[in-house]
Amino acid sequence: MNAIPAQLPFRVGFDAATSQLVMWKTFGAPPRQTMRRKAIPSLEALAAEVAIHRHEAFLQHSLAQTLASAAVRHLGADSQSLEAAVKALSDPTSTVPVSQILRRGTVAPPPSG
Repeated sequence: MNAIPAQLPFRVGFDAATSQLVMWKTFGAPPRQTMRRKAIPSLEALAAEVAIHRHEAFLQHSLAQTLASAAVRHLGADSQSLEAAVKALSDPTSTVPVSQILRRGTVAPPPSG
């Protein structure tokens, strides 16, 4: 089975003339789409870029987990059906409406005190 490469809004290449890694990031949507180029001049600079992006990913993951927990706690979402809905939204071949995937559980009572 041949995997289709993901279409990501960035690409990384190597500029042999300068011995630098180059990162291109695409922002926006056509017709107002722009591309930014950033040269990474050293291994130290690369380490800093990796750290920045991992930190951003950690924050995004933490926010996603907090939102999911809040949906279960305050909106009565069923955690398994919520996860199934999230996966369906991430699957470009999914045609099932999210409302048909989501189930409600029981809403936890508010904490006392």
